[in-house]
Amino acid sequence: MTVLQAARTLGEESGWTRTPLEYQKILYIAQMIHLDRESRPLFADAFEAWDYGPVVPALYHHLKACRRSIVTAIAVSGSFAWGTSEAYAISDALCMTQHLKPGQLVNFTHRAGGAWESFYEPAGKNVVIPASAMLAEWRDFTRPSADAIGWAMRMADEVEATPGPYLDDADERSFRARLFGENRA
Repeated sequence: MTVLQAARTLGEESGWTRTPLEYQKILYIAQMIHLDRESRPLFADAFEAWDYGPVVPALYHHLKACRRSIVTAIAVSGSFAWGTSEAYAISDALCMTQHLKPGQLVNFTHRAGGAWESFYEPAGKNVVIPASAMLAEWRDFTRPSADAIGWAMRMADEVEATPGPYLDDADERSFRARLFGENRA
């Protein structure tokens, strides 16, 4: 499927309440989510590193007449069916970003060390952001912080040190192994 079908899916899911800029940013995030979950792109159209962030040119040209207004329709047949990995990625990206203002979306997609920054050339167009760079950005963004890992380690130690009435030793070891990828005897 195409970026326009993904955009139509986003429009339907959001109740047609988004601007062209928001379509670009939310679909960028949806593409990263889908790459991570399914090891394949959400749509084949490539993002390019433009001055205002990651842009799919076909979507830009399709929506540019809307300028900064709400997009109320996308004239393309078909959208991703609910229950598919594609629809879930779009829905999750929308849910993740629904509280963000457009400027905050721009800040998210322009993060230092992110894929856009790595490939951006001032006033340049046609510089494709590789899917592998987008995936690496997403995995870096979703990596737990040192504080979160420390908390999880302490919890795993506590579970191991104070056996509960519902888990046997094998279950407690399994908990730690699933949490940290450890194989402790």
